[in-house]
Amino acid sequence: MISKEKIRLMTDLAIYEKKNERDVFKINNYYKSDYIMWHMLLSLVRYTFVFLVLFGMYVIFKADTLFYNINLDGIGQTLRRLGYLYAAGLVLYLIITWIVCATRYKTARKGILLYATKLKRLARRFRY
Repeated sequence: MISKEKIRLMTDLAIYEKKNERDVFKINNYYKSDYIMWHMLLSLVRYTFVFLVLFGMYVIFKADTLFYNINLDGIGQTLRRLGYLYAAGLVLYLIITWIVCATRYKTARKGILLYATKLKRLARRFRY
């Protein structure tokens, strides 16, 4: 006999799998620290790339002014300021990355636990 409760549980599980298969089930393959560190490493690479691209674009657009007014004494000070700007932005970006990834991981773990609970309930109730 077909049970409405069994169909409802199976439908809920199938919808959850389809809706969250990319995010939640992928996150479940990692430990929390590994997941966060991997994304922080990716953020470091991305931030560095974007910073260098933006710096390169600034140099290209302001090349005539920069080379006309070149001052060898001020280059060290300018590079130090640029380094401080890079470091401050990187720290801020990594903190944001850590918060976002920790929240995503926590949410995904809750979802996986709920999914596992529903699977156990389905298996326990409808054994043949």
